[in-house]
Amino acid sequence: MTDSFGPVMQLGYIVEDIDKAALDWVERVGAGPFYRLDSIVLDQYSYRGTATQLELSLCFGYWNDVQIELVRPLSTTDSLYTRALRDCPGKLNHMATLVTDLEAVLNQHKLHDRIVQSGGMPQGQKFVYLDEYLPGAIHLELIQAPAATLQFFTMMKKVAANWQGWKPVRDIASIGQDFSELKAE
Repeated sequence: MTDSFGPVMQLGYIVEDIDKAALDWVERVGAGPFYRLDSIVLDQYSYRGTATQLELSLCFGYWNDVQIELVRPLSTTDSLYTRALRDCPGKLNHMATLVTDLEAVLNQHKLHDRIVQSGGMPQGQKFVYLDEYLPGAIHLELIQAPAATLQFFTMMKKVAANWQGWKPVRDIASIGQDFSELKAE
């Protein structure tokens, strides 16, 4: 049997306090640094087939080769995120994998009826969550990311591999400077 989804590249958690959650990861396992995006409105977001606008705070860091995503819903709109925050905050919510053609994977595996939420980011990234697809009632997120997003992930991972523990939570806009400083060393 082959794994057509690709390797798990991300563990996702829905949290009330992004900074506190990021610092927990730093202190417990040395993950980081974490890059915070204070507000993003998702493009074309849909939860259980209903289109709605959704605003989130996001924070990303690396624990070795695995990206840790921390999500805090800013909207009170009914969504997977607001429900997770209410019912099981801070628990593993989803695992993600990258796919090159999201629609082809969904069609190949006949997964359209398993989609609990879908959307896109302003940078062109598309995603779907498959409802409790993994053992333990964990959602599987499939991400189709443009080259710029993949480059951003690579930069974060390289910064994390050389991180010495200073400034564990940073604004996402600092990634370019952090990467440039790394290359200059």
